[in-house]
Formats: sequence, C-alpha cells, structure tokens
Amino acid sequence: NIISQISLLEECELLEGALEELHKKESKIVDKLVYKEQEVSLLVKQCHLEEGEALYRALLSMNPDNYR
Repeated sequence: NIISQISLLEECELLEGALEELHKKESKIVDKLVYKEQEVSLLVKQCHLEEGEALYRALLSMNPDNYR
C-alpha cells in the first residue's frame, strides 16, 4: 500500500522523501482525503506552515467533524 510506505518514510523522519513520493504517487492514491491528510502532516512537520494551514482549513471545511 502506497500510504503505508509513505507513513514508514515519515516515521523514519525522511520527510522530504516521503512528501516527494506522495506527490509522485498521487494519481495512484484513490482516497484523496487520506492523500490530503498525509500531505498536510508532512508539510507541517517540515515547517511549511502557511501551506499546511491552508490545507488544514480546506480539510476542515470538507469535514468539520474530523479535527484530528
């Protein structure tokens, strides 16, 4: 599973590689919500705070009950 592989990279703190891999595999990831959640997690951990905030706000507007 692609998301599992990317999560493993994230856990190993290979954040830049994980984000790059996520972007490369975007078309193969069917669940776009999971894609965006993974992307925002990686962005924030890399201190891309403005981009991460914008994506968090978009996710919250899509599903206000999911504030994870």
